[in-house]
Amino acid sequence: MKLEIGNFHVKDIVFGRETTFKEGILTVNEKEAIEALNPEGNLKEVELQIVHPGENARILPIKDIVEARMRPDGRAVFPGYTGGMERSGSGQIYALKGMAVTAVGEYAGCGDAMLDMDGEAAGLTHFSKLIHLCFTAKNVDPSEDNDATFKKNLHYRLGAHLLAEYIGRAVTGQMPEEWEVYDDAATTSSELPRTALVLQVSAAMGEGLVTRLYGQDAVQLVPPMLHANEILDGALCGDTLFFGSMKLYTYDYQNLPLIKELYAEHGKSLNFAAVFLDVNPPVADLKTRASERIAVMAEMMNIDAAIVVNTANGHSEIDFFTTIIKLEEEGIKCVGHCMESPGHGGGMQSKIMLDERVDAVISTGADHVILNLPAKERIVGHLGTIGRDPYPGAWAYDPEYGPSLHEDGSLVIDSLMIAGHDGNAGWSNKVCMSY
Repeated sequence: MKLEIGNFHVKDIVFGRETTFKEGILTVNEKEAIEALNPEGNLKEVELQIVHPGENARILPIKDIVEARMRPDGRAVFPGYTGGMERSGSGQIYALKGMAVTAVGEYAGCGDAMLDMDGEAAGLTHFSKLIHLCFTAKNVDPSEDNDATFKKNLHYRLGAHLLAEYIGRAVTGQMPEEWEVYDDAATTSSELPRTALVLQVSAAMGEGLVTRLYGQDAVQLVPPMLHANEILDGALCGDTLFFGSMKLYTYDYQNLPLIKELYAEHGKSLNFAAVFLDVNPPVADLKTRASERIAVMAEMMNIDAAIVVNTANGHSEIDFFTTIIKLEEEGIKCVGHCMESPGHGGGMQSKIMLDERVDAVISTGADHVILNLPAKERIVGHLGTIGRDPYPGAWAYDPEYGPSLHEDGSLVIDSLMIAGHDGNAGWSNKVCMSY
């Protein structure tokens, strides 16, 4: 399969009479854009806002982040979700780089996040480097904003993907500034190890919360094998279950650094052979089933080595370790890729499961880091969700730290709140230091 991504670099976003892209400037017709993201009227009080890197601004609660794209042949950017079902991963697609569409809600749940565009917290995430076209809105049906810890965010998430498609059409008929080409027919060598990426997705809980595969919820998914190009090309869409610092947003799948790095080494130090999706079912037998299926697929594909990615903490870590152990038992050398959860102060065991057979693990850093953040001049969304709603990493009152939200708008929070903080997609500007 050969996928060609034609890139257009966005220098700025402004509002205007027509949605166009010219000389790096994306102009957006607000009325048309709102109609595009809310075709069935399930959201109300929808507004668009533009937020720039380095701006004294805070965005919350974030539901999803999506890169704007379009297909020259007219197919849906997200097959099975925003349009008819088609196989992704081949042909041409255009991408607007340097910006993202970001959905912002009225109430927060456990899978929602915050983003600062300047200051200490901005340096902890790749998302602060993008220009964000945000939409804020409220659900028409109040039951969508119930008191549940986990919120489905169905209309916000769909709206973000529909808006990303609408914005992408601004480059219709234009020639990309540059091309990225991903072609599995590139030269390989029988002497190089056949290498797979094992990517953990959210599939543990109920309908509407988990990762979408070709538009369908991956609830209790039996691990499948995907072509890497499918993931870069809209087959996977972000969940609303994993904590905001840990989970992969749709933007992450569209630009997954782990896949791009493996492609860069294809035919040089390894042969990039396959991607297997690992899942995190809540039942022990289903966890065993998932790990066994991945081991069987790896054996069938003659895999020699694998990078195994953990994208959440808690019982998802059992799947991470069990899958590595199963693959190692088949003679497949594995490197684990994960964040750590050592608790405030770093005194806890960073993983709920450890095993001596898992002896090669890369840490992308620790969550549960306490951050004291100043107030911001601009709030996009609702600052009052902190302390009121069940965010991971924020609280109404803590005996040691007091309230997360202070009267002057400053915060004391856990880094679990920062969108993309944990680097599970492969984005990271962190280094390891010893003392």
